[in-house]
Amino acid sequence: MAAPSDHEQNYCKWICFQMVFLLILPRLTASFSTVEYLPGFSGSLPFKLETGYIGVDENEDVQLFYYFIESEGNPREDPLVLWLTGGPGCSAISGLVFEIVTGLKLEMVCLGPLHFNIVEYNGSLPTLALHPHSWTKAASIIFLDAPVGTGFSYSGCLQGSMSSDTKYANQSYNFLESHPKFIGNPFYVAGDSYSGMIVPIIAQEISSGIELGHKPPINLKVKLSNILYSIL
Repeated sequence: MAAPSDHEQNYCKWICFQMVFLLILPRLTASFSTVEYLPGFSGSLPFKLETGYIGVDENEDVQLFYYFIESEGNPREDPLVLWLTGGPGCSAISGLVFEIVTGLKLEMVCLGPLHFNIVEYNGSLPTLALHPHSWTKAASIIFLDAPVGTGFSYSGCLQGSMSSDTKYANQSYNFLESHPKFIGNPFYVAGDSYSGMIVPIIAQEISSGIELGHKPPINLKVKLSNILYSIL
């Protein structure tokens, strides 16, 4: 039998990590929880990671899951970034730990402070290491599992599980209004691949909310979109 390819090995690592994370998830998230330890990482995390669910529709049937990492610099003044992974339907954890394309090079670089150790697969749990050039060195980042059905986000009813670009954007905006931490800091909304279709809609929702006097006010700055090929 031929040895598994690098792609197959990395896929196996990814599935193992997701399964272990799912097993410990109920202990990590009861609406909002601070995560101090992760499977595959030795010792406690040297940065603040918050995970949780936020209801984003009228009856809170739609629950969006998120990873929020505070800036490792000065979180009270540093920018806040909402990151949406493409697909639609790709888990936000991929952007956090191993997947973002920069510039014109198809080069995988993670935004978050952790990345996988790339070693030959031996059947064990993949391990994590600190990423020295994370965006979280200078910004707080919300990695959002959206639209509903992505990653750990879910709906309690069939109707709520149906989505569209406008629902995706509206629910993401509702999420921001319900998670006001550092929302007054310079705020950027960003994404890769298909999220380039959603980012402008969210920016418009935020802009309209500012004009209508919605609270808390969001300090919207430049929007970053379609980072599949470029960073604007």
